[in-house]
Formats: sequence, C-alpha cells, structure tokens
Amino acid sequence: MVDREQGRDVVNVGHFFDGYAEDFSSIYKEDTKKRSSLNTLTDKLFRKDIESRFNTTIALTDNDSINSILDIGCGPGHFVVRFLEQGKDVTALDIAPSMLEITKRRVESMQVNSPFVTILADYSEYTFSKTFDAACVMGVFEYIQDPVTFLKKLLLDIDKEIYISISDNKGLLAWQRRLRYKIRKCPLYLYSRNQLEDCLKKADCYDLAEIEDLERGYYVVIRK
Repeated sequence: MVDREQGRDVVNVGHFFDGYAEDFSSIYKEDTKKRSSLNTLTDKLFRKDIESRFNTTIALTDNDSINSILDIGCGPGHFVVRFLEQGKDVTALDIAPSMLEITKRRVESMQVNSPFVTILADYSEYTFSKTFDAACVMGVFEYIQDPVTFLKKLLLDIDKEIYISISDNKGLLAWQRRLRYKIRKCPLYLYSRNQLEDCLKKADCYDLAEIEDLERGYYVVIRK
C-alpha cells in the first residue's frame, strides 16, 4: 500500500501529464500539435537528451533476444510505435489517460500484427500476471518518491534488460524545472551521480548496471 503522501504524488503526476500530453508528444513528433518557434529553439538547445535516449533504446531492443517489452510511463507512444515496428510484444503503461489515448491512436494507424496491450495504472501498485524480457523507463524516475522499491519491483518483473533515463540535479535548468513543477504541484526528484549510484546499490543491482552520462542526466542499462 502507498502512504498518503505518495498517493498524492501519484495523483498530481497523473493530472500534470494528462494536461500536458499533446505538448509533450510534439517534442518527438508534431502530429498532435505544432511546436512554437520558442519551443523549437528550446528543444534544440536543451532537449538533446530526449533524442539520444530514444535512439539508444531503440538500438538496444533491436535484437532477437528481446521479444516482450514493458513501456512504463509510455507517454504518447513514440517508443511503443518503434517497438511494434521491431515486432515486439508491447505492454504500454501510464497513469495519464490522455497519454494512453494518443498512444492507442498511433498504434491504430499502423499495420502491425505484434501483440499490444495498454494499462492505465501506477506501476508501483500494479501486479502483472507475467514477466517481460525488457522494460523501457524513460523520464519516470523523476516522479518516483521511493526509487529503491521501484527498482526492486523492476528486477522482479523483468527477465533480461531494463533501460532507464534519469535527469540530473545540476545547474540553472534543473532549478528552473523544479520551480516550474512546484507551481504546477507536480513532484519532481532530480539526482546527482552519487544519489543514483546509491539507489542502485540499495536495490542490489549496482553491479548489473551500466551508467552513461547524458547532457542533462544519465542513461542506465541493467542487465540481469
């Protein structure tokens, strides 16, 4: 069971991303909403990590040993689409209904035969009836109050590989993001390298993890 504060965090994160779905989706592809000139400039200057983590993840899943993927915090489905194009069995989970609706529309417009399931839920509270070969966890840790418990659950649900992106806590941009999210009442947890490593150690998966430094964060691969 989640405590009251953690439950409030989940609700606030869900509300934030439910209202942010089309704007967030347009960062990847402008098929839901046109980016403004200012947003386009911001993307080029400060959001290079989004493209980097996307390309890295798609390259890692492009092999025959990964057949089923759990996309946690799937957002508007850009990873989901590519996983399905690779012929993977994809389960897309998110706590924001509007994110899942965009994902469903994207998948419906495709001609693929790969199994696809959506789940509207908080991952930390959801029990699966099966395990998965891999998990995609992009931009999710920033909203998790108890990352160690989250990691331990991942280790139980996933058989082979876990791909995680995490934002760092350095600089003016991190401060600005904290302020912006505080105004929107959305919890935000940013990490130093030491804090990230400490979480991995407490979850007993530090020795299984590879950490790559990104421009504004870290990319972690855990191989079991």
